[in-house]
Order: sequence, then C-alpha cells, then structure tokens
Amino acid sequence: MRHTRVITIAAWLVGALALPLSSSAFQLAPAGRLSWRLLAEEWKGEVVSNAEDGRIKGCSITPVGETEFTIRIDGIEADLGKFGLAVYKKITNDARQQRFQGFKPGTIPPHLLPTYKAFTMDEVAREAVLEAMQQNDIRPFESCRTDLVIAEISIPPRKSPQKKKKKRGTGAAEKEEMEEQKQLEWLVFDNMKDALKAGWEPGESFSFLATNCKGQKLKDVNTAASPSLATLQD
Repeated sequence: MRHTRVITIAAWLVGALALPLSSSAFQLAPAGRLSWRLLAEEWKGEVVSNAEDGRIKGCSITPVGETEFTIRIDGIEADLGKFGLAVYKKITNDARQQRFQGFKPGTIPPHLLPTYKAFTMDEVAREAVLEAMQQNDIRPFESCRTDLVIAEISIPPRKSPQKKKKKRGTGAAEKEEMEEQKQLEWLVFDNMKDALKAGWEPGESFSFLATNCKGQKLKDVNTAASPSLATLQD
C-alpha cells in the first residue's frame, strides 16, 4: 500500500532558505501555516504501523498525571531510520528545484544541509510521539506537538577505521576486545543539537525520551485506524 505523509513547515523551510538571507537567523513559521505531501516510495509506513496489531513497536508510555505522559521510543524497533531518510530526501529533492543565490541550479549550499538534517530529526521524533499516543488511545492536545520535550537521544556508534589486530598477550587481547565493545555502544546525548554534532545522519535510527506529552486518554475507542492515518492513505 502506498502512503502519503503530511509534513508541516517543510515547504516553507525550503522556500525560505532559497531566498537571500540576512545575517540574522531565520524563524520557522508556526506549524500548520503551510503543509505538503511527502510521497516516499521507499517508505512503507513502518513508523505508523510495524506490528501485527497495527501499533507502533518499540514504544513505552508512562502516565505522569491525568493528562500528561512520558514516552520512550526505540528507534530500531519503530524503524525511524527509513522514515527519516524519506523526509530528508523529499526536503533535499525539493530544495534542488529552488534557486540559491550564488549557486548553480540544482545545487544546495552546503551550509544549509545541517538545517535540513536538524529539521528531519525533529520532525521524525515529534511525529513518532504523536502516532504512539494516538495508537495507544491518547488524543494529543492541540499544542502537544510543539510543547513536548525531546531528550536522552541515543544514536548508533560512530564507525572508526578498521585496524589490523596484532598478536598480543591474553591481557592485551582482552583489553582490546573491551575497547571494541565500548565503541559498539550507542551514544547518548541530552538534546538533538549534540546528537547532530556527533554525526547523526538521516537514514540512521535514533531512540529518545519525550516528556511533557499532553493529551486525553480515551475510552472504548477503535484504534485500528489512528486519526492521523487518514493523511497516510491514498
């Protein structure tokens, strides 16, 4: 089944960055001002439903109050890597259709790529949280998307150059094995900015904790199709 995905702000982001910029930082438009459809053939909607019961996998929700929740998302189980790659490809493909002052047609200024990557990670995380809430019978409040806080971001370990192993004594071999194991551990950061600085790239998965997720717990609802899924179906 083909899916489409409505992403707010992104069209404005691409268009705004194509204009001559002043030295001051640009401001993103409020969510909902503009929207566009993300047609991603390679993305089959895993972030929306990748389990037999139609719910997002790798999600745990902990009530904090009557209308507040803490949500932890496992990026590998939720398959956020494919979702992020689809978002980033659509943004950059559209950006290549724009004309950037001082650059040839079809060229994206290198200094804009970090902005696109940051938008991708933020969009994927917030959308995953909203889907997790709705598929667990929680109706997000209107301001939930902007008010929720993303923290404790884990990204895959960075690849290091392969080194030829030298024959050493037992102690040295064990120490080297421990170092290699340490390098395989996921890196944890307090915020997205630090995770991006560490080298996260669209297409890689990431796990995170979302706090201040506010919504109304529903009763006796049919969750076979989340309200937001209406925008994902042809």
